[in-house]
Parts: sequence; C-alpha cells; structure tokens
Amino acid sequence: MKSNRITNRLALVFLILGTGLSLTLIAWMLIYNPWPLFSEQGQWLTSQVWGQISLFDLYSGFFIALALAWLFEPNPWVRLSLLVTLPTLGNPVLAVWCVSRWQHLKRMAAKRDFD
Repeated sequence: MKSNRITNRLALVFLILGTGLSLTLIAWMLIYNPWPLFSEQGQWLTSQVWGQISLFDLYSGFFIALALAWLFEPNPWVRLSLLVTLPTLGNPVLAVWCVSRWQHLKRMAAKRDFD
C-alpha cells in the first residue's frame, strides 16, 4: 500500500511538472512570437546532425505517447483528435490529455489489467 501511494504521488509530481513546463512553453511562444523565423531556423536545425537526431527523438516520443493514448483513451473522437494534434502541436496536447484523463488512467493502472 505504501509503495502504491508513493507511486501515485510521484506520478502526480511528474504530471504537474510536465504540465507546468508545457504551459511555460506556450507562454514562451506567445511572448517571443517565433513564427516569422520558423522556416529559417527549421532549415538550420535540419541541416545539423544533432538537430536531426533531436527531431527524430522528439517525434519518436510523440508517437510513443500517441500509441499509449490510443490504447488508454476510450473515446474514439478524442483518439482521432490526438492523432492529428499531438504530432503537430506536441507535448502541450499530451499534457492536456493527461490532466483531463488522470483519474481514468489511475483507475486503469490500479487494476493492472492492460490486456
């Protein structure tokens, strides 16, 4: 029981941290308005080996998160919206989904019945 409580609290800490970082990212984008430089900087990023590796890692994470969300989300419309928005808008979408489905995910994890 104590281990379960620690696991739940740690998961909640990670959820809060991830959501906070996602909100910071959104604020950062709104304050600095990076969109006029998007194409130029995107070309520079993809011309660099570490930029390519970082993008590959980023999108791999998006699609792994999408696979998990697809498995655990019962609503097909939400699944389809995640399919479109997660690869394009990124982690803030995942943070919103995790916050909105947190109780459902906790119940599923408590059952430990993932099949």
